[in-house]
Amino acid sequence: MKYTEFKKFLFALQTVIVVLLTGFALPCIAEKEAAIFSGGVVDTDGNPVAGLPVFIAPAEIEGEWIDTLFFPDEYSEMRRADTDADGQFSITNIPQGSVYFGILPYNIDKRLPNDFEEIVDNWVSRDWRKITQADIDAFVAKGFGMRHSDFEPDVEILSLRVQGTTFYSRTDFDPMVFGVEPGADIKNAQITVQSRMRIRARVVFTNGTPLTNAHVRFRYSADNVDGRGHRQSGGNIRTDTAGYFVYYLDEKDDTARYTFSIEYQELSAEAAPVELEPGARLDGLTFTFDSEPIPPKAASQKAETDEPDPPSTPDASPKSISHEPWIVNPTNGHAYKRVSCESREDAVAQAAKEKAYLVAINDAKEQAWLTAVFGQECHWIGLSNVEEAWQWNNGEPVIYENWLPDDFFSESIDAIEREHAIMTFTDGKWYAVGPKSILLRMTAMAILEKSDVLDNPSAAERQ
Repeated sequence: MKYTEFKKFLFALQTVIVVLLTGFALPCIAEKEAAIFSGGVVDTDGNPVAGLPVFIAPAEIEGEWIDTLFFPDEYSEMRRADTDADGQFSITNIPQGSVYFGILPYNIDKRLPNDFEEIVDNWVSRDWRKITQADIDAFVAKGFGMRHSDFEPDVEILSLRVQGTTFYSRTDFDPMVFGVEPGADIKNAQITVQSRMRIRARVVFTNGTPLTNAHVRFRYSADNVDGRGHRQSGGNIRTDTAGYFVYYLDEKDDTARYTFSIEYQELSAEAAPVELEPGARLDGLTFTFDSEPIPPKAASQKAETDEPDPPSTPDASPKSISHEPWIVNPTNGHAYKRVSCESREDAVAQAAKEKAYLVAINDAKEQAWLTAVFGQECHWIGLSNVEEAWQWNNGEPVIYENWLPDDFFSESIDAIEREHAIMTFTDGKWYAVGPKSILLRMTAMAILEKSDVLDNPSAAERQ
């Protein structure tokens, strides 16, 4: 069955994703009464899917908001199993409370360090109020180097049937949440999956040497063949030990002509345009850099007592409270810095300590510069909805906008609930978020800005 037909069927049923299964749902289960969940995974033709890593993990429900695991940090909270040759699995020691069923990449065990769970457990058990930028640098320098995107599975769940009830995903982002009784032994669950639309490509240098174990910037643009749509996106991806990477497109409806490109350090490469139908899986794509091999930049090895890296313009950039340097935009003379933050409020507090503010973006050139310097990841920016009008927090007028549609991430959030804005991984475009937005748990950084740095360096030095 094609996905579009399957999707029409789902919407016809008007099923709701967040359901606690009546008859075996309780708010809490003790460790000694842990449950078992077993069944099989099949594709849309009913064939068993073998060797697939599956898991059950806790899900916190607050109204319409579902808080699921964020990888790699919370990996150890899941309960895992792999499907056998017949697609069967059995997951034991199910955690307490509401849970959801998920899938990991086929090669996840090859990607993880041998002591991965110990590394993560030690990291997340620390007192986060005492974590410094130097601690984060040291953690990354251990060679851990994984990102949330490294845990993307190659297949997606279409439906989950448990004890006579079938659940369907409302959107591409919603998990299927259910509950179990203490000590329950749930058998014969059936999960239907399908392969995700994706490309698999290799990155090499001009002499044929692959770029291995490196993060590169991937971009694509797509024009529908019927001429009725255009889109573009991208993100950070990592090559494997042979220089290959996979990127998921997840287009469900429209055949389009795609153009792909990548960037690595100062290098870039573009592939010839290709036409892809919804659900297509393209292999054999190669990006070739016109350069001799360049190794990945080494991670910082700074200790807590080390001095921060010097800013790009030492005489003009303000002194840094955190270890990430200020970077001056030569076009407007403003200095910018990226900081890690637990929330938007935390980002605002850090900006105040730096005598700065969350970034205000005033034109397309400034937007392009920020994206080039800080990458296409989620960052808090200084835009707030005040009395149904968007305003920059530093008082500047809004003379430039770069919005994604409100429904871009398939969220049902009223406009009045969208209080702030995030610069997203979709070419740096902005997205309005509310307290229940899916992007809140994906946004752990903010961009700070200071103005008049080059015009008044002595004032910057005094701060």
